[in-house]
Amino acid sequence: MDVTEYRSRLAAASARIRELEDVEQIRALNRTYLRNLADRRWGAMLDDFTADAVVSIRSHGERRGREELAALFGAMHAAGSPPDAYLLTSPVVTVSGDEGEAAWTWHRHFTELPVMGGAVRITGPWWEGRYRCGYRRDGERWRFSAMHFRLVAPEGDADVDAVLGVHPKGVLR
Repeated sequence: MDVTEYRSRLAAASARIRELEDVEQIRALNRTYLRNLADRRWGAMLDDFTADAVVSIRSHGERRGREELAALFGAMHAAGSPPDAYLLTSPVVTVSGDEGEAAWTWHRHFTELPVMGGAVRITGPWWEGRYRCGYRRDGERWRFSAMHFRLVAPEGDADVDAVLGVHPKGVLR
């Protein structure tokens, strides 16, 4: 192997290592986001978004920027803190330079069911949803630049996008 071929292979290997590290950082960002969501640490979640992030979560409407996200997270906080369990699985992550995209499957397992006058402790009911996220490298770390979330099962939020006039790709780009 001559020096030119060696340098070429080294550059390709370095680029591949960088891409794998970026994908792992994005996966870690999503794990941290979900942990903060489950623990209701709204302030910590806010720091994981770019200043110009575009977010569309279920029927909450589209929110742009950290100020609008702070208001959304404040409303979510006011709704209470049920001790539910969350799972984030099946990531499909792609990275291109300083931007990335991913699709994730989300499950929520309820531990309390709201009823008239309170809540009943239960096990069993669940929801399944899909996150479609955009990411941008911000200095040395990755942040969410876009997030689109909808339920898909047992009953989906398919009509929400039509009512809100939101297309998941539009949120991401």
